[in-house]
Amino acid sequence: MGLEHIHVYVNDLDDAIEFYKLIGLEFIEFTQHGGKACVMKSPKSNILFEIQQVGVIENPGINHYAFTVSNLEELCNELKEKGIKVDGPLISKSTGRKLATIRDPHGYLVQLVQQE
Repeated sequence: MGLEHIHVYVNDLDDAIEFYKLIGLEFIEFTQHGGKACVMKSPKSNILFEIQQVGVIENPGINHYAFTVSNLEELCNELKEKGIKVDGPLISKSTGRKLATIRDPHGYLVQLVQQE
């Protein structure tokens, strides 16, 4: 299992891009992943940083973080057996990737993404 990406909501996407460039992140691309958004990353890591401008229903802050897993189906079954509520596995309509979601004890959304 490895950390794949972190997804945050911001008030102003352009300001966020400029800030994260100043501290050393590389701009990768703009996306329409749920609205006005982009992907950035550290030049020394493969971990992606997804930044999305808040809409009417979101608040600025962490949306979710995602881990890659080698066998999503098996892990989901193990988590369910341990009493963890699992949404999925399913195929994401926006990315085409196989994923599942759970919540940590504090309510943070955690994505589990099938390693490609």
